[in-house]
Amino acid sequence: MARPRGLFATLRDWWRSKADENGDRIGSSLTGSGTDAVAASQSAQGEAAVELPPEDVVLALDARGDVFSFEVLPHFRWSSGAMTLEVLRERAAVHQEMARAELLRRAWPIARGCDPSDPVAAELAVNGELAAGWCYEDEKGSIRCVPSVRVRIDPALRQHVLPFRLSEATLKEEHRLGHLKAEQVESRTEHWLQVVRVLEQSGDLGPAERRLMVPFAAELADGDFSRVMVALENTRRAGTKVLAQVLAEAAKNSEQVGLFEYANAYDKALGAFCRQMGLSPFSWVDGAVAGGPEELVP
Repeated sequence: MARPRGLFATLRDWWRSKADENGDRIGSSLTGSGTDAVAASQSAQGEAAVELPPEDVVLALDARGDVFSFEVLPHFRWSSGAMTLEVLRERAAVHQEMARAELLRRAWPIARGCDPSDPVAAELAVNGELAAGWCYEDEKGSIRCVPSVRVRIDPALRQHVLPFRLSEATLKEEHRLGHLKAEQVESRTEHWLQVVRVLEQSGDLGPAERRLMVPFAAELADGDFSRVMVALENTRRAGTKVLAQVLAEAAKNSEQVGLFEYANAYDKALGAFCRQMGLSPFSWVDGAVAGGPEELVP
């Protein structure tokens, strides 16, 4: 007597039968779509298309102003649904000269409206005009020609513009390198300032400390930057000495006369001088005191 089938075996057989049915349907669908794809490909291949080897021919189209001309390199694509590839190649060679003349006729007014220094715009405009192409009724059947062009600037204009473009490229590179050098010098100077600060245990660096230490750190960072910072420091020091002498003499005169207005006027002059020299108020006192009392008197 056969043993009754369990629930698990029954479910397994049912699932396999469903899977087989779905597989048959999927297989039929794939077969049909594959056949359609092959047919579409064959339909597309029913039209022969050929591109003849490029000829060493450069056409000239006058640009705006009739002074310079564009150099135009033509390219032709030929297609036909009534010819084989061999016949199409033969008939395309026959019509190539007429197609070149037609290209010139259609592109001429377009090029005349384009700036001679902008061959890219001229190329886009001419190709836009030629995009639709045209047809020839050949003895072997209808044949379609779709031309396109590549446009170059006039050689005379190129030679004229070349030195300026080279100078522009040089300036851009010098500008980029200048920024890069400035960033590197800034980073190195800041690093050396921190090294000096740590070694001298000077704590935080305020404006006065930085003005004192930057020329020395700059010498370690970059030679050119160091020379400029030393020159700036010397200019400020010389100006501080002169101002200190003037103020010292003015203070004596004001005390003798006893006029407050003179002291106020010289205080305003001091503020204007500090702003001009890039100094904070009364920073000149630090420089003058650092130089010794003898620098305060003439």
